[in-house]
Amino acid sequence: MKLEGIKAIIFDWGRTIYDKDNERLFLETKEVLEYCAKKYTLAIVSLAIDDDIEGRFVKLDAYDIRKYFKFALFHASDKDSSFRNAIGNLNLKPEQILVVDDRIKRSSWCIKRGCKVIWIQKGKFANELPDDITGFPHLTVKSLKEIINFI
Repeated sequence: MKLEGIKAIIFDWGRTIYDKDNERLFLETKEVLEYCAKKYTLAIVSLAIDDDIEGRFVKLDAYDIRKYFKFALFHASDKDSSFRNAIGNLNLKPEQILVVDDRIKRSSWCIKRGCKVIWIQKGKFANELPDDITGFPHLTVKSLKEIINFI
């Protein structure tokens, strides 16, 4: 199943494109970003619970991946307002935006507004299953690289 009408992809940072447990990018991250950047506008919306927002930008530069993103929004506690800002900055309808995240609970705001969501069900939050409160993702995958099959 291909997701149609996508013009932009918003990625989460921690445990989605960046392996927090091993403090490095996931092996497939650069390949996926290169592929996606050829077809879509890319952005990051993520929490920085440790409040090290500047550290996130340092890592984007250190791994030479900032170039793939139109912008990156990190917030210490309010991911929903960052999503609202991102959608405004992208100047697209929610249904034209794909959100890729490892934690379904943190994508709930996007699901309820009509964004397409791919949940990467792996790692620390793999057992936090979607329900009527969170809403349901359009697709569930086990690795970042799998999203290429659906876009």
